[in-house]
Amino acid sequence: MKRMVACLCLLACCLVSVRADPPPEIGRLNEAYQKGLAKIADDYNKGLTTVAEDYLIELKKLSARLKTQKDKTGMAAVRQEVNRYLTALHAEPDPFETVPELTDENIVKEPLALRELQRSYVAARTAKELQRNEEVGTLTGKLLGGLDKLREKNAENEEVAAAFKKEANRIRVAMQRKDFAPRTLKENNIVCRALPPEPDVNRLKERMDTALSRSSTSSISGLNMTELPPHIQAFLLKPLDYDPKWPPEIAKWKFEGTGNYSHDYYLYNQPGIPAEFGIFSYAKTMKAYIRGTKQKEVSAVGTHTVRWTGKAMSWLLRDSRDLVCTVLFRTPRPALSETEGPAACVAVYSVDEGDKLIASYTIPMTQKTTELYVAKHYSYNRMNIKWVGTKRKRGFTIPDHMPMRVVIGVVGFAKGEEIDATIEILPARQNEEM
Repeated sequence: MKRMVACLCLLACCLVSVRADPPPEIGRLNEAYQKGLAKIADDYNKGLTTVAEDYLIELKKLSARLKTQKDKTGMAAVRQEVNRYLTALHAEPDPFETVPELTDENIVKEPLALRELQRSYVAARTAKELQRNEEVGTLTGKLLGGLDKLREKNAENEEVAAAFKKEANRIRVAMQRKDFAPRTLKENNIVCRALPPEPDVNRLKERMDTALSRSSTSSISGLNMTELPPHIQAFLLKPLDYDPKWPPEIAKWKFEGTGNYSHDYYLYNQPGIPAEFGIFSYAKTMKAYIRGTKQKEVSAVGTHTVRWTGKAMSWLLRDSRDLVCTVLFRTPRPALSETEGPAACVAVYSVDEGDKLIASYTIPMTQKTTELYVAKHYSYNRMNIKWVGTKRKRGFTIPDHMPMRVVIGVVGFAKGEEIDATIEILPARQNEEM
């Protein structure tokens, strides 16, 4: 009996030793993966330094502005915030706070300009974290792609192929966790700072001098993501939320690009449309930001004279039945009346008919949030665009299976009008009725 038990133990040990070593390719992939994670963390940590510097520079600019207004109370509040912030950078971070150096309790009520700066800082910090997590997810997707290719390549060797499949499944399960990115970095012994470091005094002074002497006007066309307002960065980077097992129709849309748009004759990217506004779009989250000031009262576009001009983004749909979505337009500067800008625009063109216009709707953005519901009926040739919250809607006849181009944008009307607006394309609301 003892001899039999010993034999079984020996057999178990042999089996363990046979399957203990994974294929060497997994080790090489993991090594490259860890290097990628280290770079992501390094960029994130450097980004925190920039965020801290930006905040202190903006506080300095605010203090200078309050000084010209002789607002001593406001200047004192800014000085107090600078001291509080620099002290918080050396404190022990609260692990339960998303932005431990500037919590909700630290947000002031007055002055409002300082309150907005604090909120912008929180948005910038949040945007950095979202960007880091997204980069970790993208890098992990590449790792999974490598494992899947190796599994296919070694399909004839069942044991090796099974090892690649097991590793890929382990990673896919781990990715379901909400804290996948920070947990992965921690498990690989890669450090992401919980707090920004205190900025270097000399570098900060140099940047402050440059910022205070620089003109406040700039063209959005030349901006990078990191140069956009922090709250806009956070908005653009916030992931599109839907169940991957049941992707919405908009998941099939293909982003084409952005361009100038005129509502007058529904012209998109046509020569002659003035480039008065800037647009920054982020296709992955199906969002865009439009900003600028209308410079011309009227413009000549070919044989047409146009007044309503702006910017838009374009999406290509292979099948008209995929045209089902909700579009949110937001602006802090609503139109004063329905005859003025900004206005929200949706235009649909038939690709096979030389971009023939087949549907359009332009709505004045008289509220801070304007919502449109767009839907092509799945069973018959009917499409509706509805202005949510009102009784207004427009109907169109559109065949099934038609390839189409959907253009969504914002336009202005009168010279001097300022546009500061965001666009967000979302899955159609389940309870929306046409």
